[in-house]
Amino acid sequence: MPPKHVPADNPPPPPVSQPQAQTSFDARVSQCRKELQVMQSYNVSVYQQYNQRFERANGQMEKYLEIRDKVGSDIDDIATPKYQYNVRRVCEEIRSSLMQLIIKEV
Repeated sequence: MPPKHVPADNPPPPPVSQPQAQTSFDARVSQCRKELQVMQSYNVSVYQQYNQRFERANGQMEKYLEIRDKVGSDIDDIATPKYQYNVRRVCEEIRSSLMQLIIKEV
């Protein structure tokens, strides 16, 4: 039996599951993790301090994300940016400290 012809105006359906695009926040967190790992090669004690702070902030956010769908949008509109801010703040401090550690080596 020959294959059926699909008219040009009727494209095939999209795949059932498509990976979600990484958000800019997710990309920042991923970059932050990489910079934290680089920091470990420059100063282990500074790395340990920042790693603890990062894990705490990120863990708090992950805990919130587990219950996020059970709270109203008015709460989520305030909580999500606050948790993201906490993680971003630690990441900016990591970036700044890493830059100083690298420059000291020059």
